[in-house]
Amino acid sequence: MVNKNQDVLSLIKSMTLFHSPMIKVVFGHRECVNEIIDIILGRHIHIDEHHVEHYMSNIKGREAQFDIYVKSEKIRINVEIQRKEKGATPKRGRYNLSLIDTQEIKKSSEYEEVPEGYMIFICEGDYFKRGLPIYHIHSYIDETEEKVGTGQEMIYVNGDNQDRETVLGRLIHDFHCIDPNEMYSEVFKKWMKYYKEERKGVTEMCEICEQLKEMGRVEKAAQMTINLLIRKLGSLSDYAINKINNSNEMTLDILALNIFGINREEDILKYVH
Repeated sequence: MVNKNQDVLSLIKSMTLFHSPMIKVVFGHRECVNEIIDIILGRHIHIDEHHVEHYMSNIKGREAQFDIYVKSEKIRINVEIQRKEKGATPKRGRYNLSLIDTQEIKKSSEYEEVPEGYMIFICEGDYFKRGLPIYHIHSYIDETEEKVGTGQEMIYVNGDNQDRETVLGRLIHDFHCIDPNEMYSEVFKKWMKYYKEERKGVTEMCEICEQLKEMGRVEKAAQMTINLLIRKLGSLSDYAINKINNSNEMTLDILALNIFGINREEDILKYVH
């Protein structure tokens, strides 16, 4: 067996497809992404490329990291797999779709060339609490109730729906499964067994868990530094906060050592670049 900390091995054994490390590895395989996209959209989508933990930059504002980003001919899809309801707010969907548009539309493009955009939230529970298995959100004319073809759609999948008589219900059942042998999807089963039971896959998972643990430690250090600086200076700009949040461990240590000599925001930039 892999010679790793038993706590980490137990953690891996307990993971489902709602946990970040498993999302990262399982949906790195295109066949697994196709499984969820085809079932949720109800048709086959040929994927040209896909990315897990895809970083979307924004030079004028907040950046974003997508759980899964899919590119197909004239279609762009962001899939977010959400355990917490806060992260599934429709305004996040609106923002992510707008980021996709700014990244994908060229200066010379005609408006009709803008690709279709889908924002899919696969929630651990029922976000809208209406008891429906899936919710589709479009733009409508209030006065006539006619759908407006903006080319954008938000889809919420109810994680409480595990109706094994439906394809969608079986998909959600698989997302909640701890034991791969209980999964309906053969592709999910194959890769979950690989990362939970096979030596090479378990080793990869252990490394990812250690990396996430370290990242969490750095994030806590960054937040503590930000809190101290806000207490000292009264406020911090979004620019300074982003700089600190994107700093490595060494930079944060240096900043902490020199915090008493910082009397204005400009002093921070001597240490973070």
